[in-house]
Amino acid sequence: MGAFSLGFAFRLAGAALASLVGLPALAAAPALSADALIARHVQARGGLAALRAINSLEMSGTMRPGGYDVELVFHETIARPGKVRIDATIQGLTVVQVYDGAGGWQIQPFQGRKDPESLPSDDAKTLEEEADFEGALIDAKAKGATVESLGDIDVDGAPTHALRVTLKNGDQETWFLDPDAMLTVRLVTRQLVRGAETLTQTDFGDYEKVAGVYFPFEIATGPKGSSAQQRITYTKVLANVPVDNGIFTRPATPAAAPTAHSGAAQ
Repeated sequence: MGAFSLGFAFRLAGAALASLVGLPALAAAPALSADALIARHVQARGGLAALRAINSLEMSGTMRPGGYDVELVFHETIARPGKVRIDATIQGLTVVQVYDGAGGWQIQPFQGRKDPESLPSDDAKTLEEEADFEGALIDAKAKGATVESLGDIDVDGAPTHALRVTLKNGDQETWFLDPDAMLTVRLVTRQLVRGAETLTQTDFGDYEKVAGVYFPFEIATGPKGSSAQQRITYTKVLANVPVDNGIFTRPATPAAAPTAHSGAAQ
């Protein structure tokens, strides 16, 4: 598995040497516009045509929840247009979360509930964003979003190109791109969850090509500034595998069993 490593470097000596020997210093390169950065990012991922050719993704691996010393078997399926299902299994119990393109539902056996139930709107919104595997930078205007360049910002001591996306639903995402590879190294999401503003930080690494497109195989996410991060490691990512749309359909809730006195003569 070919790991993606950050290869940031600073080159400042040339301008300083030129001024010492009386030669004109090279002018700093003009900052790239948001559109130019996005174009480079798309090309670095594999190009728009390759992205558009992917209609579904199946991703398998492991998940370690933040703050817990356990490992779950993790499986995620994404299918156009805008559907996603996540299954996480441990000790024979499976948590299911689904966005079917219109709304979300879940099964939470660890909370003693084995029947499907509707996802809270904030959680459904997060899953809806997860279903867009292209990412908010691509076709942002068509998705009702706006993008602005924030210039170069350091991430853990290394420079990155930063882009802020304001989504149609009001959430904000700040994307940090490696200036050499032009792939995403960090994403900070600002959103309202149950009326309170939250900041979530997601770090990406170990990029590999799948169907001509680079995807991260290592993802760590959690509250910004917290050491408790959920870590997902994909061992297999497959593109354009046939997907049964029935997996996104909410199962019917079993009818309640009749009580001992139901239907009894009065």
